[in-house]
Amino acid sequence: MTTAPNLPEHWAQVQPDRPAVVAADQTLSWRELNTLADNIANQLARRGISAGDIVALRMQTTSQWVTLMLALSKLKARLLGINWRLVADEVNYVLENAGARMLILDDEPPQAFMDKISALPRDAIIPVNRTGAGSQWNALIRPAGAPLAMDELCEQIIYTSGTTGRPKGVERHLRPEPGNERLNRYLEAQGGAYKRYQACDVVLVSMPLHHGSGPSQVRAAMASGSMLVLQNRFDAAHWFDLAEQHGVTHWTGVPTMYKRLKSYQEASGRQVPRLKSMGIGAAPVPMAIKRWVHEQFGPVLHEGYGSTETGMVAGMKPDDHFRKPGSSGLPYDGVEVEIRDEDGKPCPCGTVGEIWVDTPAVIKSYLNAPPLDEDTLDARGFFRTGDMGHLDADGYLYITDRAKDMIISGGVNIYPAEIEAAFYQHPGLLDIAVVGLPDEEFGEKVVAYYESRDGQPIAGDELAALGQAHLASYKRPRDFVHVAELPRNAVGKILKRELRQPHWKTQERNV
Repeated sequence: MTTAPNLPEHWAQVQPDRPAVVAADQTLSWRELNTLADNIANQLARRGISAGDIVALRMQTTSQWVTLMLALSKLKARLLGINWRLVADEVNYVLENAGARMLILDDEPPQAFMDKISALPRDAIIPVNRTGAGSQWNALIRPAGAPLAMDELCEQIIYTSGTTGRPKGVERHLRPEPGNERLNRYLEAQGGAYKRYQACDVVLVSMPLHHGSGPSQVRAAMASGSMLVLQNRFDAAHWFDLAEQHGVTHWTGVPTMYKRLKSYQEASGRQVPRLKSMGIGAAPVPMAIKRWVHEQFGPVLHEGYGSTETGMVAGMKPDDHFRKPGSSGLPYDGVEVEIRDEDGKPCPCGTVGEIWVDTPAVIKSYLNAPPLDEDTLDARGFFRTGDMGHLDADGYLYITDRAKDMIISGGVNIYPAEIEAAFYQHPGLLDIAVVGLPDEEFGEKVVAYYESRDGQPIAGDELAALGQAHLASYKRPRDFVHVAELPRNAVGKILKRELRQPHWKTQERNV
């Protein structure tokens, strides 16, 4: 079989016995990985999965996820990543909205969760937990046909919420195209040093695989023939162990992870490993973290700014962190950034306004939804990011505040409207406003301010119980604050900025 040099099947031929994936559950060589993917693809085909079908994976960061991703690539099916922390109500909505054909999950044990899934028939829900009863993993990896060839590694559908409540699916398919110079420049520009993996490299992935970053790192390693080391749950001491044991050369994390690495290293005095590159993004990066990385690891830190709807927008190279402190970097080649005032007019250089971007990756609509309206995507193709910032005279982008209500905690996007909707079920609740307040470890914590119908505080355990029943743990408010009246403008709109502002006065940035 002739294979393209940027596909796992190629590496299964040229370095069949080299480790491809190292995880807590098992280590797989390139030959073993490709064989398992062939077996799973054939078994899924027997169960009716074919090109274009959406298969949802609700799984931990394991070698099983990688083999399933490759199997779906061989079938030309589409992968829908589902956060394993979501409760059944949230998962049912995503499955129905996406039109998923199958759900594969590794809950331990799976039965209690499977019983709550109503969006799919029972035979379309596949548990692959290794130790629990009912696992179908052994049946999935049983040989069932000839090897299958993939054309490319499948992209992942990601569900992201907006300020209006329910999550929405984002699916994009970006590949180099002959004659499309802008797209090709954009894709090339994102192949920065921290993504240009080689077959001799070792890539450590600590990010979850329902997110955008984790799967992109997996795909880059699989395409480059690099060894992939998976860390299922991030832990600073374990990170150092893995980096030393396997000779890790590349890693990407969120600021919270870096804060934990810094705290652990300073407390333990442990020597840091030598990495070729480290990536950071998904939340504002404190200068203290950048200084620590530079002092301990050298000039290896690459910062990225972007969103699910737009793809990557700007990047910060290691040499720029201290030359342009506070910046999120230069827009990538092929990206246009405009700073606009409240009337939608361009702001002068250095003036803070709302950030609108045009990238080759900007979506035109959400999955199974009508086209975006002009308040979100204008006629020229610029997307409203919801962030506030400015451009300096050299074209560097600075993020200063957030126009929309989104909270970023531990690098994860959290959307207040979705949380607020869960609590309106309480009969004693009159109104509620969820905001993000400063948190030393996670960047922001979720806090709910509320008014009650009788003017008296609602028992905290009653509100907490609603959160546990309807929201994933990371979305649940850390605190519930009863107020006599929420701040509002003349037309009655809640002014969340007035709730947030007193807590952010002494912070580096307002995000």
